[in-house]
Amino acid sequence: MPEADRSSAKALRVLLEWFGKNKITYNKDAIEVVVQQQTRRGSNIVSTGGFGVVAKRDLQTEEPLVVIPKSAVISPATGALANVFEDEELGGSLALCISVMYEMSQGKDSPWYGYLQSLPKCADIPLLWNTEALKWLSGTDVAKWVVTDEKDIRDDFDVLQKLAAKYPSVFVSQNGINWDDFTYFLRVTSLVSSRAFMVDEYRGNSMVPFADIFNHLAASANVHIESEESVCLMCGMEYGCEHMYGCGESNAGSSSDERDDDGSNDGRDGEVDSQSSNQDEGDSWDDATNEETSDEESDEDEAGEELPLLIDKGGNSVYDEAQNQHSNGGRLAANDKEEESMSDEEDMMAGTLDMVVYKPCKAGSEVFNTYGDHGSAYLLHRYGFCDAGNPFDSVTIDVSFVLQAINKSISEKRAADVAGMIRQFGYMFEAGYTSEQSDSADSADEDEDENEDEDADQLDSDEEMGADAKPPVFKFIAPGHPDPSLATILVLGMADESVFEQVSQSGSVFRHFFPVIRRFWATFQEKLNSDTSISTAFRVANKSKVVKSSSVRMVCRAAQLLAEKRLAQLGDGKQFKQKPSDPLQSSRWSSAKQLWENETLVLKSCIKKYKKVSSKLLSS
Repeated sequence: MPEADRSSAKALRVLLEWFGKNKITYNKDAIEVVVQQQTRRGSNIVSTGGFGVVAKRDLQTEEPLVVIPKSAVISPATGALANVFEDEELGGSLALCISVMYEMSQGKDSPWYGYLQSLPKCADIPLLWNTEALKWLSGTDVAKWVVTDEKDIRDDFDVLQKLAAKYPSVFVSQNGINWDDFTYFLRVTSLVSSRAFMVDEYRGNSMVPFADIFNHLAASANVHIESEESVCLMCGMEYGCEHMYGCGESNAGSSSDERDDDGSNDGRDGEVDSQSSNQDEGDSWDDATNEETSDEESDEDEAGEELPLLIDKGGNSVYDEAQNQHSNGGRLAANDKEEESMSDEEDMMAGTLDMVVYKPCKAGSEVFNTYGDHGSAYLLHRYGFCDAGNPFDSVTIDVSFVLQAINKSISEKRAADVAGMIRQFGYMFEAGYTSEQSDSADSADEDEDENEDEDADQLDSDEEMGADAKPPVFKFIAPGHPDPSLATILVLGMADESVFEQVSQSGSVFRHFFPVIRRFWATFQEKLNSDTSISTAFRVANKSKVVKSSSVRMVCRAAQLLAEKRLAQLGDGKQFKQKPSDPLQSSRWSSAKQLWENETLVLKSCIKKYKKVSSKLLSS
């Protein structure tokens, strides 16, 4: 057996033993954890020597496969540095990254050593790519995001340096961890980016052992994660804690299913958040200092705020810092209780993360999880790979392009007015915004809407409050449409003057107008996707007579032109003429090429489709 295979097999044995000691259980009759020589996504090898999960028999819907106690996750809220984070007001992904580095610095004394030793040294996300590889991303969404990443990660590293200087006896460089090594920080950041899950409202984004072994396959996942997200915000218990009794209410909430980095629910997004795709390269973290460093950049961890008394893994206070230091460099002594699993009762109250089958899987097949309904750019940016044929693909378009289209079709003043409305009502462009929220906002404004002046004043106030808000993201989506929010803002921008004046002068009218028009476009696009004729699709979507065919035709033409403009940014793909021979660069080249092909396909499909739609509506 080659040395690399022996190393991976040993790491897996240690990991499985660690699972047993920490009450992470899985159905050994149903699934097996295996070492994979190569994991491919299309033509791209996304990992070597990683792990995967294979079905030993046919798996049925609703069958539980894995149970992970929340006590086994690495979370800033329950880890050894929790009180530091609280005192320093440090949170988010940066706190998790520091937590992981701290546990790595403890070596075999860390309660998570068995898990940490199984991780690769990094995930090969674009943040780690060199200059040559980044050129292959030119024109794609990822190219823009990496620029922001580089600044954000430098800011995060500066925060870490100040923290390490303030608590030198806590942040001791040892066991291959050097707290002032930016390259190492970057590597750990890549692992957190590609593996962290949103666990619940108390623990936030956390490293979830076992969950990150399952690989991702867009739209073909077999399992998902279920977890109680609404827990006690004081201690993280699902039930049975004194805080809940004191409130007289249960803090139980809904189960979650996906992934995302900002704490939103999508498994990184709203369910149980993210996991890794095992598309990482290389060696385990304790060998990292013997490797050649990567020459690139930074990740998008939010440096929240939050951060001394330390607490142990069970959330118990640790005695004064000075009493808990080893003589060797002042390293914190491992508390006995940190090295023991929580009691069964505590585990039960803290809750579990359960991996359950939701799509049958045949014996001998790999069992896949989903990282959420994300496009190729998100997957490559966050996890280091992308698939062909991703039904959730999308391509963003800059707001300035949208305003230029309105300027060209109508007037400069109309474009400026629309820009103001985007700033004011940007929250309505978010995917999760509902008509119920719109109705609620309407009733809150009822008094202001009684006279025009009052309403206008209210609009000014709203705009001022939202002036610093992030602009909404407009995009084209697979299989070739402007997303409903983009189509709706184009409808507004190109509306008759009388309609635009009415909508733009009243917040309540806009909040009514927006979801109605967005609903029309969502239905219209759904019918087009099902091969319904264009005239029938328009008739079904427009049952309420909310739009004119001439207006829809103008929007279709504008969408076509915007897609052409965005396609020009992607270029002709000449950067992919020659595939590099170096294995790592070859893998990056393949990923970048796949992304370029996916984004190009979305835009070309949109151009073709909406040229046809506008032509048909013109003749009808």
